[in-house]
Parts: sequence; C-alpha cells; structure tokens
Amino acid sequence: MRSPHRKVNPADAAADGQAARPGPPSLADRSCCCPARPVVTVVIPPGPGRPRSADLLLCGHHYLASRAALAAVGASVIDVTGTVVDPVPAGSQRSQK
Repeated sequence: MRSPHRKVNPADAAADGQAARPGPPSLADRSCCCPARPVVTVVIPPGPGRPRSADLLLCGHHYLASRAALAAVGASVIDVTGTVVDPVPAGSQRSQK
C-alpha cells in the first residue's frame, strides 16, 4: 500500500517491475502513524499476502520504536537527506553467517 500523500510516477518503475524507491519525506508530508512530521520513509518489501512493497512515512518516535521490527522484515529506510540508513538499533547484533 502506498501512502496517500505520495504519488508514484509510472515512468519511475524499475525494469524488474518493482516501483522505484521513494525519495525522502518532505515537510509537506504527514506521518502515517501520527500527526507529527515524518523523518524517514520506510520501504517494506513484498511478503506473503502483500505482492508489492509498501512505503510508510514515520515520525522519529515511531521509527525509533520500530527499528528492530523493520530490520527483521528487511525494510529499507530513507532519512530526510535522502540517505539510506540501517534500521538496526545501535548496540544490537545482526546474526553472523
């Protein structure tokens, strides 16, 4: 599900059929979780029962509270500068292969 505040340009679709990653949240956007200004755009990959990726605009509080869950599902996080950031909480360990 795409955020109702963000428009997707069909020309931005990637060759493999995946939608291109959205840019950073703008000041005009509102978070999906509360009335606060978003600080990150989260792209959740497709999964069982969800054939397409979903993007969420999260405020700082809800992003910090959700980092472990976002990392567990392999979400990508884009901050307000357009930089892709790691959703894994600081101090946590990723499984070593």
